[in-house]
Parts: sequence; structure tokens; C-alpha cells
Amino acid sequence: GCVSETCTRHRRYDASASPTAVDIDFEGKTLAANEMEERDQVAISYGIGEITGEFVRETVCLAVSADSRSCVSMRVIAATEMTPEPFNAFDFDGVLGLGLAGLALDPEFSFLGQLSSARNLAEDQFGYFLSRSDDVASEISFGGVDPRRVASELHWSPVHKPELGFWQVKVLSVTVAGEALPLCADGDCVGVADTGTSLLGVPRQASQRLHWLLARKVNVEDTSGLDCRETAGPDLVFELEGGVKLTLGPEDYSQAKPMQVPKVGGGSQPVCRAALLPVDEVE
Repeated sequence: GCVSETCTRHRRYDASASPTAVDIDFEGKTLAANEMEERDQVAISYGIGEITGEFVRETVCLAVSADSRSCVSMRVIAATEMTPEPFNAFDFDGVLGLGLAGLALDPEFSFLGQLSSARNLAEDQFGYFLSRSDDVASEISFGGVDPRRVASELHWSPVHKPELGFWQVKVLSVTVAGEALPLCADGDCVGVADTGTSLLGVPRQASQRLHWLLARKVNVEDTSGLDCRETAGPDLVFELEGGVKLTLGPEDYSQAKPMQVPKVGGGSQPVCRAALLPVDEVE
């Protein structure tokens, strides 16, 4: 198990306390007692950090009641080491991967895939609701979409190159306040839906222009109680393949706190900025 300070901040999984846990190697074969000392490990990057872990086959359930329809046998990685950054800052204790099969080390690592293979889902779908307020919990649903959490009619855009494993879609155009950016003029733009980040990733060469278009000056002296997500700003619109238009308002793309920009001659100007992450394009 993991005994570092980073791990002890969290609730830890103990395979020895589980009647359904089986220690396995990289290929999924059960380990004999004399193979436990030098067992296979894997290192996985997560954001700016890394997890090192060992392989276990376990029964994983969605519900505490362990209804057989909500349980699957799958392979999991039990952490033996976690870097302080970013895991010291996280409240959650584990990561449930929801990528497509192309990203999995083996199909048995895919929770959604195993649920689907066992025909335990009403529909091969999941939906996630990201709350705007700490007073309302975010949610994820398996087997369909919770209609109580849907803000509008559902629209569907096809996954682009699903063999890569990402929930990736083709982006036909990007506009800010009606101004089309030349970013997607050549027709090869793509975007990835990722629940593991709170930032909006944009190509590095376009990030400065997009920052400028989405920035708003705030003409108040005291910004201590200012929330930029509640400050008026232009719409950011993504046109996706399949006739889908995704519109983000300032409440979706803004950083909460304004940035203080120095003025010529002294003082500073508070500016509301977008939460953008410059991303280097990979060929």
C-alpha cells in the first residue's frame, strides 16, 4: 500500500481487506505468493503529477448496496506512490477513467466498457452535471442522462477518430461576439471533452488573441467581492460537427477573481480574464 504523506491524506484502498480482490500482473494473470515481492508496476501521468501503482482485479460497484446490476469485475491500479503536486490539493481519493477503449491499458480497465459488456446499463451512455455552486453537488449518471440536470434539448456530435480513445469532436468554427477566429479555417480543428480540468485548453498560437477578445475591464475600486463569472462579457461559440453549436457565456469561461493590470503612471486596472490553458499542438 501507499504510506507517503500524500496518500495518508486520503482514504486508502486495502486489497487485503477485500474478499473480492485478486493481485495480478500487467497481463492480468493471478500472482502466486512468491511473486508478490517483485510485482509489475505502472506509472501514470495525471495533470502535472504522477501516480505509481500495482495491478489488482476487483469487483467495483456503483451503489453501496452492491446490486449485481451495478457491479463489474475489472482491473484497477492501486497507488503505491503519488506526487505531492497535485494530489495534496485534491479532496477526492481516486480517479475513475471514462475514456474510450483506445486509452485503456486493457479493455478490462474500462469501467464503462465492462458495464456495457455485462449488459448492466439501460443505455450505453453516461452523463455528467457540473454544478456552478458549491451548494449543489455535481453528479454523474450511468446508463442514461438525468433529465432533471439537462438545461436544453440534447444534441449529438459524432466522436472524431474514436480509436484514439478521447471524447474528441470536430470543431468547424470558433466565434467571439460574432467575430469568427481564423483558427479553424483549414478545417482540421478538434476539441476534447475532459472532466478532469477546469480550464479551457486552446492552441498556444491563438491563446493571446482569445484572451484579448474575452477580457473585460472592471470599473470598480473595491474588487474584494467581485466575481468575474457574474460580470457581463461576450459569448464564445463553438460550432461542432453534426450541426451542434456550443455557447459559453462569461459564467462558463471566466476566472473568478480579476487580474490587476498595471497602468502607465501608476495604479492598476482590474480586468476579468478567461480561464484559458495554452496547449501545444501534437501532430
